[in-house]
Amino acid sequence: MTKTPSSIYYAGAASLAMALASLASPALAQDAPAALPTTPSADVGTVAPADTGSEIVVTGSRIERPDLAASSPVSVISADTLKTVNTVTVEQILAVNPQFAAGLNGASNNPGDGSATLDLRGLGSKRTLVLVNGKRLPVYDASGSVDVNQIPTALIKNVQVLTGGASAVYGSDAISGVVNFVLDDKFTGLKADGGAQVTGYGDGAQYDASLVGGFNIGDRGHLVLSTNYSKREGVKYAARSFSNRTLCSDDLTETCGSSNTTPTAFDIPGATRQQVTASGGLTSDVAGYNYNPVNYAQTPFERWGGMALWNYDVSDHVELYGWGSYQHIKTVQTLAPTATAGYQFNIYSDNPYLSDAERTAFFDTTANPDLQINSDGSSTIGIRRRITETEGRVEQHTTTTWQALMGLRGDFFDTGFKFDTSVQYAQVHKHTLLENDLSYTNLTNAIDAVSDGNGGVECRSAAARAAGCVPIDVFSVNGITSNALSYVLQNATQDDRTTQFVAEGDLSGDLKFLQSPFASAPAALAVGATYRRETADTRVSDNYASGDLIYYGQGFNIPNKSYNVKEAYAEFKMPLVQDKPGIQALDIEAGYRYADYSIAGGVSAYKFGGDYAPVAGLRFRANFQRSVRAPNLYELYLPTTAGTGNLQTDPCAGANVAASIQTLCIAQGATQSELNKGLIPQPTAGQVNAYYGGNVDLKPEKSNTITVGMVVEPRRVPGLSATLDYYDIKIANAITYNSATTVVNQCFASGDVNNVYCKMIHRSTVDGSLSGDTSVGVETLYANVAVIRTRGLDVGLNYHRGPQSGFHYGFNFAGTYVIKNYSVIAGETYECAGKFGAQCDTPTPKWKHVATLNVGWKNLDLTTRWRLIGAVKEDEYTDIEKSHIPAYNYFDETANIRVNDKYTFSLGMLNVFNTKPPIVGDTSGATSVAGSTFATVYDVMGRTFFARVSASF
Repeated sequence: MTKTPSSIYYAGAASLAMALASLASPALAQDAPAALPTTPSADVGTVAPADTGSEIVVTGSRIERPDLAASSPVSVISADTLKTVNTVTVEQILAVNPQFAAGLNGASNNPGDGSATLDLRGLGSKRTLVLVNGKRLPVYDASGSVDVNQIPTALIKNVQVLTGGASAVYGSDAISGVVNFVLDDKFTGLKADGGAQVTGYGDGAQYDASLVGGFNIGDRGHLVLSTNYSKREGVKYAARSFSNRTLCSDDLTETCGSSNTTPTAFDIPGATRQQVTASGGLTSDVAGYNYNPVNYAQTPFERWGGMALWNYDVSDHVELYGWGSYQHIKTVQTLAPTATAGYQFNIYSDNPYLSDAERTAFFDTTANPDLQINSDGSSTIGIRRRITETEGRVEQHTTTTWQALMGLRGDFFDTGFKFDTSVQYAQVHKHTLLENDLSYTNLTNAIDAVSDGNGGVECRSAAARAAGCVPIDVFSVNGITSNALSYVLQNATQDDRTTQFVAEGDLSGDLKFLQSPFASAPAALAVGATYRRETADTRVSDNYASGDLIYYGQGFNIPNKSYNVKEAYAEFKMPLVQDKPGIQALDIEAGYRYADYSIAGGVSAYKFGGDYAPVAGLRFRANFQRSVRAPNLYELYLPTTAGTGNLQTDPCAGANVAASIQTLCIAQGATQSELNKGLIPQPTAGQVNAYYGGNVDLKPEKSNTITVGMVVEPRRVPGLSATLDYYDIKIANAITYNSATTVVNQCFASGDVNNVYCKMIHRSTVDGSLSGDTSVGVETLYANVAVIRTRGLDVGLNYHRGPQSGFHYGFNFAGTYVIKNYSVIAGETYECAGKFGAQCDTPTPKWKHVATLNVGWKNLDLTTRWRLIGAVKEDEYTDIEKSHIPAYNYFDETANIRVNDKYTFSLGMLNVFNTKPPIVGDTSGATSVAGSTFATVYDVMGRTFFARVSASF
């Protein structure tokens, strides 16, 4: 290539840099390394080969010096590993990495919102920063989490996981760490890849296909084009014998269905709950509704899209680069049919649908003086009718994501420094259609029926009749007519639109004037600045915003909320000693970032650390990081809205409630009669009504991360490396809400009716419970009220020998032991390491590991993977039959055949021994329980077979 004259070179570089800088006003910076990582492949959980001193750059630093190894642990997952287990969506492979907890995934039907998220260290997806080629990905709604469904696997070169705080390097959100998806922007040729899998039950099929082409543009440019398609079929819990029945957690034998059932059950003041019989009578033997069969164990998913990556050498020293991507994703969830949910209705004795038994039960005050008879003669009754005439509530989530980036990078004149400036813009639009819920207003009109005088029945209200009201019969075992359903059922919509604009620039290189007398290389420095603007706009349909929908509750509008942040940073590394007796290497590093948030003011993040290698093959490393996370738009601006919360035991429920407890219950709205008769029911399915809301006075979270570890690569054992790292992450003033369990526990522990927590509890005027209409429940709001801490050990072992052309073998092992994982809220400590249940929710095993054994001969590779999820036990707020879940082992097998340089075939089996998940029942109090198990943690699909074919040209 002909050298460009320096005058042209400098002019071209300067003009392009100024053009990008003008777009980046008012400040430039970068939230990622100046040069994209080029780490070779490694298996799940293995330490990046950067630890060997080979010339590579890994996530964790902006300084591009291969001789300066990062003091923070970085693990790398290769593209080959993704294919080994037939990864269709990226969270499938990351979820088995022991450093990750279960986030939302393909088993997240309820709860779930169609997204897939990553959760490092179990600290929440909003505290895990997700990057592509070192650049931030946009969040999918105001909650601040990234939906990794938007990342196709076709172009992934490797996935790099930096654990522990990293805000000094990357900015906000990197509390628990960073996940960087490195894409192959230099691919040349044509590559087609496709796969399919199905379970041993013949269901749960998944398909994916991709096509990638890369070619040069002249002698200075390169373009990579990629397109992808994926589909996952849904499987409902009805398809598995272990999950097709809603089991009571207390005994795991009885069916413990919902009290919102069919035929209708009634909450009658002063009496036990009654259910309609076929003869028109009432019985206290209420048969609950079995909601498990209609819920998805694997949610349907479909994705298509494409991406283009390009670069062009403006000169021998300056490169223009960028990319554009688009993904269209549709997911579906099906929940149990809607129900009247125990809402209160005023029933009149002239309602022609009432049976004689119902009139007596609802209006005979002589037999039941506790009946609530109103001044107009109506009786207030709670109604629990499951609308089984529908096929359930269906949630359809359609998300479109596009992102565009343009950057300029290269040598900064003749200084020896390199620069990287870029601007990027991304937009995510998520449309949610919520189908088949009840309108409380229309239902109230339809239930209030009278005779039309001609042998028929009509709605009492003339205005309601004029609006199309059709009377509804919930007082018998007769089904509901289609016309009545059309009147009372409604759909709702929610549209979330988020945008992200980032302008950034950095400068990095050697400080040649600063060099230790005991080192052969000088210090290195990286400095930069960034400007980022995040916006979120949430719009819901009017019926959803009004709170009129009974089961979907109340949606919320967050109209055009935004924030921006201006940041500046500096990072410094310096070798103190190199290649001396007893000190092979001794390096130090430090970093500092100042961020000015429009919503929270100025905050600082910083780090310092170092590494020491006494001899070649042995290195010790330590690092301290102060990280921050600014409150997201959801936490700031969420209007107070109704929802559900966990509560396994209500202190006011049942018989023999102590007098001191009764005083608190009455102050919250219960009656003395209900307490005396023991009529207040325990929470249904471990859930009660709760109210959630944002708080504009929130401050940024701050965390301290300490990591100390060692890397061993003995020269006498080529191919062997081992790592051991201790981590300790503590988040002060963490943003969370006081859970329903916490509010209730704090109130009744105080014994004071004026306690702030007691005033947050509002009981039903019908039965004294914490479920009913939107006036009943437990108040919770976001606040800086928690301390969260987790600490433990990461262990890695890798051994590979033999040439690819002959016999070769390898072993990879990654394990994590969680010493502590607790939160402190309102002065009470909740330890969740090794526990699950009403307080801790999803199981957090103390030990997890994944081990892979590979044996190959020339073009044939056989791989065995062993996944272990350690034992857990119920937390102190949970008392169920399955108090202990033992360790679970899963084994996967893959055969990979390279026919020639063009074609590769893979055949595999996941969960070889068809291991069934643990059954804990559906009333454990944990919100993540579905199908009587923890579906996001344990395999509910069973043995699965897959096949893949790849062709390269």
